[in-house]
Amino acid sequence: MATHNVTIDLPTRFVLHSDVTFAVWSDEAELGELQVSKGSIDWLPGNGRTRYRMRWEKFNDLMREEGRAKPR
Repeated sequence: MATHNVTIDLPTRFVLHSDVTFAVWSDEAELGELQVSKGSIDWLPGNGRTRYRMRWEKFNDLMREEGRAKPR
């Protein structure tokens, strides 16, 4: 099974419309970056130039349909 690493880049001070960025790695390969903002969630694959954007309501629907439920 792959080893996953996630790093977080937080803004150093409060700035409106500033994203929180997570770098996601699987073993030694960069899977991509997850950018979280107040309006949407974006995925930037590590090997591409395309940005995938999803609104929070759609992300909620997707996780409920495709995600695996676990108790808190």
